[in-house]
Amino acid sequence: MRSLLHRLPACALVSAITLAGCGPFHRGAQPDTAILFHNQSIDQADVYAMGPGGDPIRVGTVDGERTAKLRVPASIGATDRVNIIARVFPSSRVVASGPFTLYPGGVMDVTLPSEENMLAVLPARTQIGKQ
Repeated sequence: MRSLLHRLPACALVSAITLAGCGPFHRGAQPDTAILFHNQSIDQADVYAMGPGGDPIRVGTVDGERTAKLRVPASIGATDRVNIIARVFPSSRVVASGPFTLYPGGVMDVTLPSEENMLAVLPARTQIGKQ
């Protein structure tokens, strides 16, 4: 009985240290950074995201006349210079948005018009007024 009482403070100390060490991992997941890609053309488009000085990363494919929510990787979405690039099929036409800011957890509307000549970027309606 006596040896069990001597071990109790040591066990409590080990438990407290273990729980304190796990604390930083329980802050919750960062919300997804995303784009709502509106493909108004009749052609399919592969969509890429590119951060500053990096290689483009494919984030999805959007069929013609469709809209899709595409997740942007945290490594790119947490920067202040994001470029969205669309490669239009069946041609090899490539259009880019130019740099814009995409905050972690933010959502931007990116539109490829039917002319397939540019990408328009605006804050998503769900993000207007949020800061």
